[in-house]
Amino acid sequence: MSFFNRLKRLLGNAEAPTPHSEGKGEDCVACRDLSCMEAMAKVQEYLDGELDGVSHGEVAHHFDVCQRCYPHLRLEERFREVLHRSQAGESCPEALKEQVLRLLAAEAGKRG
Repeated sequence: MSFFNRLKRLLGNAEAPTPHSEGKGEDCVACRDLSCMEAMAKVQEYLDGELDGVSHGEVAHHFDVCQRCYPHLRLEERFREVLHRSQAGESCPEALKEQVLRLLAAEAGKRG
């Protein structure tokens, strides 16, 4: 099971991202203004409202029309919701913390 699928299970209803054209570098046909690679590189800045070099509307449009990138955006949004709830006083179950840390360590080990 991939890291994102395991993280998806931990976070609940978020959709796991799908591979971008199986590594062929192809972009979504509907995404004419912004490539998938560019959109994925900007997802954190987009969610933070701190885009540089591209407009919020361009990135928003890409995620609205791209079936490959939208699930990743939703996963990131859901992950942030979980983090914000824990920072707002709701504690994260210890078992969940341990499992996320194990998954992150395993993923880091794969990348070597």
